[in-house]
Amino acid sequence: MQIPVRVPEPEDEDRRAAQPEPTPAAEEPKPAPERPAPAQEEVDWRDLALRLQAEMENFRKRQQRLAQEQIASDRERMLRGVLPVADNLERALAHSDARDGLRQGVALTRDVLMQWLRQQGVEPLDPTGKPFDPAWHEAVGTVPSAAYGVDPQTVVAVSEVGYRLNDRLLRPAKVIVAV
Repeated sequence: MQIPVRVPEPEDEDRRAAQPEPTPAAEEPKPAPERPAPAQEEVDWRDLALRLQAEMENFRKRQQRLAQEQIASDRERMLRGVLPVADNLERALAHSDARDGLRQGVALTRDVLMQWLRQQGVEPLDPTGKPFDPAWHEAVGTVPSAAYGVDPQTVVAVSEVGYRLNDRLLRPAKVIVAV
């Protein structure tokens, strides 16, 4: 068996001569940067992936909650805008003749509107004879309690009906309170 031997060509010798010889200090091996064990590296990536997944889930839930709150807010604003229509229909009925055909049409319109409001979860507030509650009522006037024979701080009349949507106040009832 023959071992191949390479004979240096003159060009190779010229190149070697042009390169400076390494100094002993340069030959010292540099310490390799510390790398975590492969198992530790995998744990870090897995931990990062789990954290990112949890963060995305929290973001998704937060966006859903914000969207639901916006829908509820828009719904309340729309329903509040319809309440003056119900008030005006009530006023029209209070000031019309009993046998007038127009009155019957207004009454039917009011009934349909009130039915639709009930389907949406809106209920009128009837505080007459109940204690005054500033969270649900707005006092627009007072009368002496002796004139009506009721306890002080009792609602004796309603000047404008209030409404609530489920357990939230849409509009407070404007009331007259005995003092």
